[in-house]
Amino acid sequence: MRFIHIADVHLGVTPDAGMPWSEKRGKDIWNSFHMVLEEARRQQADLLLIAGDLFHRQPLKRELKEVAAGFAAIPDTEIVLIAGNHDYLHPKSYYRTFAWPDNVHFILNKDLTPVHLERIHTTVWGCSFWDKEDDRAVYGKHQRQMDSEFQILLGHGGDDRHHPFRANELTAGYDYAAFGHIHKAAQLIPNRVVMAGSLEPTDCNDFGPHGFWIGELTEAGCRVSFYPIKKCEYIRQELPVTPEISAYAMVGLAQQELAKRAPYQISHLVLRGYRDADIVLPVQELAQLNRVVRVVDETEPDYPFDQLKQRYDGTLLAQYIETLEAYPDAASGRKALYYGVQAMLNAMGEGQET
Repeated sequence: MRFIHIADVHLGVTPDAGMPWSEKRGKDIWNSFHMVLEEARRQQADLLLIAGDLFHRQPLKRELKEVAAGFAAIPDTEIVLIAGNHDYLHPKSYYRTFAWPDNVHFILNKDLTPVHLERIHTTVWGCSFWDKEDDRAVYGKHQRQMDSEFQILLGHGGDDRHHPFRANELTAGYDYAAFGHIHKAAQLIPNRVVMAGSLEPTDCNDFGPHGFWIGELTEAGCRVSFYPIKKCEYIRQELPVTPEISAYAMVGLAQQELAKRAPYQISHLVLRGYRDADIVLPVQELAQLNRVVRVVDETEPDYPFDQLKQRYDGTLLAQYIETLEAYPDAASGRKALYYGVQAMLNAMGEGQET
C-alpha cells in the first residue's frame, strides 16, 4: 500500500508580511499543495494522509471548493484528513458541513475514531482539534485492531498543549503513525512514527528543508522517504566582520555573499566578528538587500585596550583589562574581556553606540 504523508500546509498564510516576496510565497504554498496532489496521481498513491493544519486559519468556502476540486482529480487515491490547532473545528467552521468528494474522509470527531478503507485493506485512526488548544493525551496506548491488514494513526500535536504523546507508545498499535504540528520534519521512530514537518516554511524561523513523505506498507513493514520542495528555504548566512572593514565595504561584501545563494533561498544575514568600536553598522542598508528577511548583529566592539589602559590607569577598568589579557584560555578570555569592558564603559556613560 503506497501512501503520501503531509501536514501543516497552512493554506491562506502570507509569510513575511510586508516583504516584496510575501504575496508570491502565499501563492507558492498553494502551488506546492497542488503539486503534491499531482505527485499522488503520478505515483498512483493508494492513500494521502493530511495530518492537520491544511489551512492557516478557518477556511473560506471557496477555498474548500478549490481543495475539493484537487481531491476529486485523484479519485483512485483515498484521502484522510483531520483539523489541527490552526484550522480547528470552530462551531461555525465550514469543515463541519462541507460535502467532500467520495474519496475524501474528514475525521470530525475530537476523540480517536477509525476510518475503514476496505479497498486498500487499511484502517486510519484519527481525531480533530475542536479548539486552539487541547492538552488531552488522546493517542495513548492503543491495542492493535485486526479489522484491516494495515493500521495507521493520523495525529496532530506533540507538545504539552496540543495532544501530547510518546512516540514509543505508538508502535504496538499501528504500522505507521503520521503526525503534524511541529514544522521541522523528523522520523521520531524510523519508518514507524514520523513528524511530516510543514510542506513549505510558513515563518522565517522555519529553517532547513521542507516537503512531504512517500511511504509503502507491506507485510514486511513500512519504509518512508522524504521529498523536499524547494520553492523557499530560509538560511542563516554569516558575514565576517573585522575592525578594518568600513560600512560601505560591508554592504559590498554582503552583496557578493548573497549572490551565491540558490534562487529559492531567503537569508538571515548574521554579522559575526569584531568591529571597530566607533563604527555604526549599516543594518538598514543590509536589510534592504535582495531576499534578506532579517539582519542579526552578533559582532563585538574591538576596543583599543592599550589606549584604554593608559587613559584609565590606576582604575578598576585598567586592572580588569590587564587581568583578562593574561587569561590562559584565549577564546573565552577575549569574550569576557570585551563584555566586561563594554559593561564598564556603559556604566561610566562612555559606551559606544552600535
